[in-house]
Parts: sequence; structure tokens; C-alpha cells
Amino acid sequence: MKVLILCIFFLVLIEGMRSRAGARKRLLQTRENERYYDAYNELIMSVRERQHDLDNHISAILGMIYTIDNYEELARRQSEYCHELMDRSDKARLLLSVPHRLIAGFLSVKIEEAYKYDIQVEYHVAVDESKLKIPGYELIDILGVLFDNALRALEGGTSVLPLIRLEISDGENEIRISLANTSKVFSPEEILLFFQKDTAGKGEGHGIGLKKLKKTVHKLGGEIMVSNEQIRGVNYLQFTVVIPEQK
Repeated sequence: MKVLILCIFFLVLIEGMRSRAGARKRLLQTRENERYYDAYNELIMSVRERQHDLDNHISAILGMIYTIDNYEELARRQSEYCHELMDRSDKARLLLSVPHRLIAGFLSVKIEEAYKYDIQVEYHVAVDESKLKIPGYELIDILGVLFDNALRALEGGTSVLPLIRLEISDGENEIRISLANTSKVFSPEEILLFFQKDTAGKGEGHGIGLKKLKKTVHKLGGEIMVSNEQIRGVNYLQFTVVIPEQK
């Protein structure tokens, strides 16, 4: 009888510890989501400010004609000014082309991080926020692991063309997330190893968090595919996550 009581006690204790760990994890994930929603709100404010200042920027560019009499200096100054405006307009393009607030905020943060390492990011998001039923914290888990692996693989500067391509789309009863980065060609055996370890080889960047990613995707009833893809003569290592529509 005492043994039974002890077993019940330990089961209750373990369950309580799991519950507290789960609550802590959800709290941290909620805070992380709030970070990306804050980034989305900053995007909106930034775009509004840029629209308000557009006339002033045009006047400044035209005004250089009257204040700079050296043609080469004029061309240089106008070019620098225009490039600065184009960099800022990336935020407007992101806001207009990504109809999902959490994804837009996430991309805003990650693109800034990628730019620090001179890594370019291309994205195409064609999914309505109302149709994407994946819980926000799980969506960010998936995107975060994929994006961070790609950044880690490219930040060493070994790739001739450091580029990340992200596509999110909703097909018939499914959501498809595809993220690829320029890469050497990996063999099928090497790809299998990505999911068997939580650390990557130096300079490779793949393997971090992929076991966790696989668990999250399978919990949602989805699957992960990894492949080498040739795009305009350049090899990309592509991770594709397909998740059935969540009820």
C-alpha cells in the first residue's frame, strides 16, 4: 500500500513539474510573439513616417542640383540618398506584401539580422492570417529554427551568393513553408544526420533545433522534406514543411 501511495505521489509530482515547465515555455513563447508583434507595429509607424516625409525627400534630391555644382559629386550624393530611401522602402514592401502580422514582424527582425552579415533575403508570403490556424508560438518555432539554421550556414561568408529564400503558401487543405539558402550539395546521408543531432558541423549551420522542429511538425500532422534545388545555376539546400489545415 505504501509503495502504491509513493508511486501516486511521484506521478503527481512529475505531472506538476511538467505542467509548470509547459506553462513557463508558453509564457516565454508568448513574450517572443509579442516581440514580433511589436516589430510589426514599428513597421507601420515607420512606413507612415516615410509617407509623410516623401515630399521633403523629393525636394532634397532636387535641391542638390542647385547646391552642388560638381556633376560627379552631385551624382554621388543623389545616389547615396536614393539608396538610403530604397533601403527604408523595404519596410513598406514587407508590410504591403506580407498579409500576416506575426510573420511580417518576424521577417522584419530576421531580415535586419541577416543584413548584418550581408545576407540577402527574398520572401513570398501568400497566406491569409485568418486561414493560418497554426498556433502562433508553433509557427514561430518552425520559422525560427529554419531561419536560424540558414543564417548560421551563411554567416561565415563562405557562400559566393549568401541568400535566403522563404515562401509560405496555402494550398488545398494544407500550409506549405519552404526555406532555402545557397549551399554546397549535401548527400542524402548527410541530410539524414541533420535530424539526428542538435549541433552542426563548423561552418555548416544545419542541425540546430531540427529534432525539435521535427517533433513540432509531426505533432501538427505534417512532414518535412529536405532537398538540393538548382535555381539559376546555383545550388540551394531547401527545407519544405507541409502541414495539413488545422481545424
